[in-house]
Amino acid sequence: MCVPRKSQRQQQREIQELKAKLADRDAKLEALSRDVALLKDYIDRCLGSRARGHLIAEGQGVLFPDSSAAATQPDESASEETGEDDDGEEDDPDEADAPRRKERKKRQRLDTSALPREECLHELPAEERLCPVTGQALVPVSETVFEEIDYQRATIKIIVHRQVEYGLPPEAAETRLATSITAPLPPRPLENCAASAMLLAWMLVQKYANHLPLYRQEQIFARDGLRLPRQTLCDWTLAAAEALQPIVDHLFGKIRAGPVMQLDDTPVMCQGGKGESHFQAYLWTFINPEVSGVVYRFTSGRASALLATELGNFKGTLVGDGYSGNRAAADKVEGAIELSGCWAHVTRKFREAGCEAPGTARLFRDDIKRLYAVEQDADKADETDKKRDPDRRLRMRGERSRSALASLLARARRLRDDYSDAGKMAKAIGYLLNQRKPLRRFLEDGRVPIDNNACERSIRPIAIGRRNWLFAGSLRGGRAAAVVYTLIECCKIANVDVVDYLADVLVRVATHPASRVDELLPEKWAATIAAAPKVELALV
Repeated sequence: MCVPRKSQRQQQREIQELKAKLADRDAKLEALSRDVALLKDYIDRCLGSRARGHLIAEGQGVLFPDSSAAATQPDESASEETGEDDDGEEDDPDEADAPRRKERKKRQRLDTSALPREECLHELPAEERLCPVTGQALVPVSETVFEEIDYQRATIKIIVHRQVEYGLPPEAAETRLATSITAPLPPRPLENCAASAMLLAWMLVQKYANHLPLYRQEQIFARDGLRLPRQTLCDWTLAAAEALQPIVDHLFGKIRAGPVMQLDDTPVMCQGGKGESHFQAYLWTFINPEVSGVVYRFTSGRASALLATELGNFKGTLVGDGYSGNRAAADKVEGAIELSGCWAHVTRKFREAGCEAPGTARLFRDDIKRLYAVEQDADKADETDKKRDPDRRLRMRGERSRSALASLLARARRLRDDYSDAGKMAKAIGYLLNQRKPLRRFLEDGRVPIDNNACERSIRPIAIGRRNWLFAGSLRGGRAAAVVYTLIECCKIANVDVVDYLADVLVRVATHPASRVDELLPEKWAATIAAAPKVELALV
């Protein structure tokens, strides 16, 4: 019988897999050797302590060892410092130890170019500008300049607004009928609120950007002479966030307009009502690659019905992880939604499986790097043209990524049965095969990203903030936090000062036309409102 010869590519693939299996075997042998050495050391210590009783080990219990004895001992670290082995030969710097050396990060220079400067001139009085030897008058010939960074602590003050009413004088008011005129007050951020827009903006930034809880802000205000009850701070924070809700709703509408939307979630403990226990809520993040900004939404759970409510009328491709609720929520939405997977999640699972089978894990990760190499080339082409070209990206994916993905999935099918179902490698391969349809989606549309890293990065501020607070105080508090988180992250993306932005839009949002709410988004605000000349109000 004639046996067909294998192609060169198939032979190379088999050789790679055999090398990976050998690396896995070597790693297992090394791990077993370490376990045996640890067990042997433990048994020796147990037997030694039983045989020697409470004898003090050699070298222990000596407070000041004999310096002469220490001097006669050979310096074992000398060979390590000089790079020589016991045989006197010099180590090769290109060997395996070389990649372990971490490159020293360059020390960042102090940059004070953006700070205002104040001149402070130090001169001698005229009567002291005399030479102590000849008595002649001295004139300035040079000067020494030293820059000092100064900090002035925050100041809190009360602005007393006096609203003048104009009318006829008292002697004429009795005989003539006239309507009095009152000078208008500047717009207020919140009705019946003693806090200015700048104070409210600073509180929001401290709480949600600097992760400073309200009880700490209460202590800081008290040290500066302002005693504010914590409940008052909480009421002001919630009211300010709810006033900004229309801006976030408008941005969320733009993101849901499609055709591609990314989402991710992170758990947040929420405090129950009176007599109720805490429960796990979720903070979702939504991103559209074609829209500048990110939107956070707070839900009381992770049920598909809650997510379907957030998706609204979205139609297009939804990029996320392998959570089954994404599919269930997409089915509840009237529009047609296609799911797309995240290759960063696949990479992470094979990285975790590296402790079990390092050779095979490295083989899969190298294959995934081939997919990312195509994306990097497409990004460079977009930067050169200064615009995104989905058609070119799709063409590059079809020429290079399609064959790489087919080879990757074929390898996963061949190696799946070589590992135990309970192991991490089997779970990583199983995740890849189970999600193969969503993971292929990026090959069909150049607008679909290969991973969901944009949402992953937007989750980081929430994870950092969780170190400073235990839970959301209520559903209302969680929704307020989602609003402020949204505007803060959008300001970071647009490179806008978040305090100035919040202080301005808190006053504008109540009177701004609903048809022009797009102007209050951080990116548009920086280009129009912030760039416009400001009118200074005289305070008397």
